[in-house]
Formats: sequence, C-alpha cells, structure tokens
Amino acid sequence: MSNKNSNRVYKDESYFKPEKCPLCESEEIIKWGFRYNCTTKKRRYKCNSCKKLFVVDDGFSKCKKKREMITACLDLYMNGMSLRKVATHVNQFSDKEVSHMSILRWIRRYVMTIKPFTNSLNLNLSGVYHADEIYIKCNKEQHYLFDLIDKETRFLVATHYAKEKGLDGAKGLFRKTRQRAEKPLCVYTDGLQAYVNVVSDTWYSNKNPRKKGIEHIRIIDRHDYRNNMIERIQGTIRERVKVMRGFKNPKSAEQILEMFVIWYNFLRVHQGIGMTPAQKAGIELKLGKDKWLNLVYRSKIQA
Repeated sequence: MSNKNSNRVYKDESYFKPEKCPLCESEEIIKWGFRYNCTTKKRRYKCNSCKKLFVVDDGFSKCKKKREMITACLDLYMNGMSLRKVATHVNQFSDKEVSHMSILRWIRRYVMTIKPFTNSLNLNLSGVYHADEIYIKCNKEQHYLFDLIDKETRFLVATHYAKEKGLDGAKGLFRKTRQRAEKPLCVYTDGLQAYVNVVSDTWYSNKNPRKKGIEHIRIIDRHDYRNNMIERIQGTIRERVKVMRGFKNPKSAEQILEMFVIWYNFLRVHQGIGMTPAQKAGIELKLGKDKWLNLVYRSKIQA
C-alpha cells in the first residue's frame, strides 16, 4: 500500500467465505491478502488449481457506489419518492453524485437477486385469500396488476402483471399462487367473470375434485365490504404508483412492482398487525437496522 494511503482507515467488508472457486469450481482455495477500493477492503482468495485470484460476490460486485448509498436509494424509492427526487436528495447530502437511471438499474438488479430467495421461503398462511385487480397506467395504456393476499397475515402471496383485465390475468395470478402456497380454504374475489372457473380449475386434480374443497365467494354487491382488506392494500399500491404518473414500459413496471411486493412483505411494518407480513407468516429473517443491505446478503448466501 502506498504512503499516501497509509493514514486511511479501511472498512473490512468481507462477509462471505467461498466453498469453491467460481471459475473452475475447485475447493483448493487459500486466502491471498485483501483487495482495496476507496475506503473499503475485501478478502481476496487464490485458487491453487487454476491459479486465479478472486473476491466473493456479496451482491455488490462491480458497484462504483457504496452499498449503503445503494440500499438507501432503494428504501427512499419504495417509500414513495420518485427516481429524480431520490437522486436530488442523495446529491444534496453526499459528495458522490448519482443519476436517476442508476437507481432504476439498481432496482432491476436487486429484484432479480432477492426474488428467488424470498420465493423459496415457506409460509404459514391461514388459507383464506382475497384477490382483486388494480388499474396501472403504462405507456399511456391501461394495464392491470392482479394481486392476492392472505387474510390473517396480510401477506401478498402473489401478483401478476397483465395488459388486459380478463381470463389470462386471473389464470396467471392463481397459477403463481399455487406455486407459492397450499390449496386455500376460501377465496374472496369481486364480480369479475374470469374468476368463476379459474379458482376451482387451478387446484383441480384427480384427488381434489373440481367443485369441492375450495369455497369461492364473489363480492358483487358494492355494499358488501368483506373484500375491503385487499382494497386497503391496493390503496398503498396506488399511493406509490401515483407519484410515477405512469410507467414507461411493461418490463420496468413489472420489476418495480415486484420490488414493491418484497418491500411490503419483508421490510415494511404493517400498522394493523404491528410487524411485517413475513413475520406474521412465520418468517423471521432478523435483518437488523439496515434491512435492505442484510436482505441482499441473505439472498446471496442462499443463492
């Protein structure tokens, strides 16, 4: 290390120990000093088989910005600020500048990192579900987000982004629900005709007759308030989407909404139950103070 950096204090960010070489998959790995970057350092390893040096990817590989800045931007955006306002806020209080497009790229990157981990967790749900759809503006067109929650835990079990309000959207929602949760006891929906056969057909098998085992309650009367629980959650979604004034393309819309579901289920404390929906569903991740940062770490460990 040069003399000009001799007085610099480096923060050790070595959180993972590799089991094998990421290049040749050999287990002959030894420690080989540290890699220094700005004010941080990470443990460097050497593979005795292929003689290559490498650093373990902890989720922030090749990131030019500090991980604390990245997770802070994710949290500000999910709490209601626009991309440009988050960038303005960070640039005002930090010596490192960030663009609004960088924040969007971080969202796209980390939703692909976190989603496989959160989808692999086992849920303890009540089996009473509420399903509905919400209007989403995208590229000056009317798209829809189909969503389904568990009554007791308030957990958003599944969401499905669709360009039309019809049978394909309802099928996509319940197909994802079947992959994520067990067969429900009761499903509440609105009067949309697409839900009529999809609910029973989704869990149909020779052992589970089509018309038995699942109670499907359609809320047709507007004075029937039994489906208000999911309407309240959709109000939270509308509150977030309203700031954007619409999405530019369906891919970005789907990724941002998926990240919102992760934030809602695992990071945001629900006022009605006094904890996160994930904790109510029996998932205790113990993410600590910087929840986004630790959630990325947990996702990389389980990858």
